[in-house]
Amino acid sequence: MPFAKSIKITLGAVAGFVAVAALTLLVRQRRSDGGGMSHATAYDFGEVVQGQPVEHEFAWRNTERTALAVDTVITAYASTLLAADSLVPAGGEGKLRLRLDTRRLLGSVNELVKVRYKDPGRRPAWFLIRGRVVAPIELAPQDRVYFFTFRGEGPERELLVINHQDRPLRLNAVRSDNPRFRARTDTVIVGSRYRLTISLDPATPVGRDSARIELRTDSPQYPSLTIPARAFVDDVVSAFPRAVDFGQIAFNSIDEQVIGKKVILVQKHQGSGFKVLGATLDVPYMDVAVVAQPAGQSFLVNVTIVKRRAQPGDIHGTLRITTNDPAHPEFVLPVSGKML
Repeated sequence: MPFAKSIKITLGAVAGFVAVAALTLLVRQRRSDGGGMSHATAYDFGEVVQGQPVEHEFAWRNTERTALAVDTVITAYASTLLAADSLVPAGGEGKLRLRLDTRRLLGSVNELVKVRYKDPGRRPAWFLIRGRVVAPIELAPQDRVYFFTFRGEGPERELLVINHQDRPLRLNAVRSDNPRFRARTDTVIVGSRYRLTISLDPATPVGRDSARIELRTDSPQYPSLTIPARAFVDDVVSAFPRAVDFGQIAFNSIDEQVIGKKVILVQKHQGSGFKVLGATLDVPYMDVAVVAQPAGQSFLVNVTIVKRRAQPGDIHGTLRITTNDPAHPEFVLPVSGKML
């Protein structure tokens, strides 16, 4: 029979789509007869180590009074068709055997297989292979570290190093290429599980920073593991966004809030008693208002274009926001845009 591998789904680009489509299609198929078939449409292989192949045989029963003739089997990114019945007699059972190549897979897997019939009146049948593929040396819950923090804080992030190899694992060393990112390891279970702790220096300046953490192991296959680390450090008192940018807007649409109004969030992330004392603009056709938020420590500064005072053209100006914080008494934000 003409089995064809005519569609390949690229996992990295549409993995989310495949998962959602799989669940949607299987729910629909179970609600309505998929063309005279009664079968188990999904197989969960649980957790396997990357490189370990997965094989499964789906079986289904033809509940119709006539035979089912299979025309085409379409597999996805990492699935290979090993064997399939081309004809399933009335009341009989058909089989479909697949192999999943996990060498290029990592994380959650949802692989769809579509079976088309020669009878155009029969709906296609869908099968799903799902599970989780882990690296031989797994970093959990993720293989990288992010810090979203404020100046003066020294947060830590922990990763588990989990050995799925057949041999015990030893960590020989850990190093960071950026002294602001400090790394250390602790043994949880000798040979199989370790804890990697990465801490960010409280003196890290406001802005973005990054590092590469290298783990050295005694594994011949995986002598070194690299963990990217990134830090996004904000000031204790911040204004966001740091500019009032209207972009290019239609003059006749200025009255619409989403077009003619911008909002700046000013907040303090530590301490108490913070206040925005006022805000001024040097653009004559704009109004500015400060609104305290119920939770305290944060304020909204609303900047609005007043159409009756404005005219088409470039927008240039400065917004000044004053606070009672000694270290951040004033924020100066550029105002820009163009009214067409």
